[in-house]
Amino acid sequence: MSILRHPVINILFISFMSAIYSFIFIFTAGHMEFVSILSHGRTLNSDFWNGWSDFLKAGNMKFIGYLIIGLTVVIVVFILVKRMKEYDEYQVSILAKSLFLAGVLSILMVPFLMIMLLSAPNYSTETILLFATIQWLGVLVSYLFFVVRS
Repeated sequence: MSILRHPVINILFISFMSAIYSFIFIFTAGHMEFVSILSHGRTLNSDFWNGWSDFLKAGNMKFIGYLIIGLTVVIVVFILVKRMKEYDEYQVSILAKSLFLAGVLSILMVPFLMIMLLSAPNYSTETILLFATIQWLGVLVSYLFFVVRS
């Protein structure tokens, strides 16, 4: 975990992963091929899933991509302003536990994601995008709290 001591490594990790997520969200939003794989019609009697599917069909995922970019910029600015020296043992411990918890929650989400996909295969793309959105925004918000408090 000594690699977490360096703020530059944290900046590179958060920036790289945010670039991938925001690229996916911005460039698939409203794309004709992406919209064609979304569920057609209201096949489920669920207002939430139908609303989420309509949100995706309208191309609004780009706003989540912009939100990811904005949160990443705020995190990077906080790191650069507050922390140019290496993190101490306590801060590395908190950061390592946070990353470990995010990894464990991601692994635990896989069976639930499979159950959801098997129970409603028509909404598989919507389910995967919802999971990715919640997972990465959760990591960014928790990381933002970490850099603000450190």
